[in-house]
Amino acid sequence: MPSCTHCGALQEDAAATLCPNCGMPRESGTAAGTAQPAADTRHGYVRVGTTVLPQWLLWLMAALLVAGVVTAVVLSSSTDSSYGGTTVDVSSSDTPTPGPTIGSVPPTDLTSSPPAYGGTLPPTDFPSPTPTYSSPSPDNASAVVEEYYRDINARDFSSAWDLGGKNIGGNSYTQWVSGYNSTVTISLSAVDSGSAGQVSAVLRAVQTDGSVRVYQGTYTVSGGEIISASIKER
Repeated sequence: MPSCTHCGALQEDAAATLCPNCGMPRESGTAAGTAQPAADTRHGYVRVGTTVLPQWLLWLMAALLVAGVVTAVVLSSSTDSSYGGTTVDVSSSDTPTPGPTIGSVPPTDLTSSPPAYGGTLPPTDFPSPTPTYSSPSPDNASAVVEEYYRDINARDFSSAWDLGGKNIGGNSYTQWVSGYNSTVTISLSAVDSGSAGQVSAVLRAVQTDGSVRVYQGTYTVSGGEIISASIKER
């Protein structure tokens, strides 16, 4: 069965002069019993696989493809210009100054002045001073006697010996010190009497067994030390 040389359609009617499929004039040259034309297509047609297409259709498809590419390029260019065409001058003097941020310190009243003090306040954390005892004045007889018994209570027997123990304690320093072995502490009440260097005193000596022994008498002070004593137990 012959086929159309333009579109390849089978020609059932051998007497037809036009192809019932594409409408082109029928030509000879197609092998009978095949669906493929035996010769090349006519001018103005192009064979694509088993299909014969007019050249104007291919040109139309190519034009549409080119038009699509051009449209895409134009749209891309217009999009880029819409985003990158404006430059903002951040150094302009019209740029608003940012306000205070949350948590910033509020402005203080510059017209107010802090309270004035007459001077620098002294610190309040001074360490407690350790009491120190200076040598009593030779003219203060009662102070000499008080210092004498203060040294004995502190077990500073050497200082007490120099302050008058050597004059009223006997000739032996060791025996004089041992005489206070049973004494825990001594409290003294001393006052100057009417005579110069004379001191009236009352002593309360607490013993190691808890008992208290009371003594009363006078002391004579000269040159800053005890030179004699007359003391009796009550």
